Amino acid sequence: MKFYIKLDGDIIRDIIEYEYVGYQEVDIPTPLPIGINAGYFRWQNGKAVLDESLKSESEQGTPVEGLTELEQRVSATEVEAASLNLAIIDIWETLANGGAA
Repeated sequence: MKFYIKLDGDIIRDIIEYEYVGYQEVDIPTPLPIGINAGYFRWQNGKAVLDESLKSESEQGTPVEGLTELEQRVSATEVEAASLNLAIIDIWETLANGGAA
């Protein structure tokens, strides 16, 4: 089946079903291998080839820049949301009691 792949050297970074700038047309049998766009397949001799060393690196995980800050911001947002939920509950209880606090 016809697909379009984006390569980083010979490493497959993405695979799509439509033409797009920077992607090259290839013919690959389906079903596609699981993880073909996960960064651990190489395009060699017209075929997608699993590279175990790339897969191992990928599975170990590389810290994403800014992830710690993002996690901290998400935690702060969750705390704020919980506080707002409590305020909403207080308002509903006040309304349910006829406006008397």
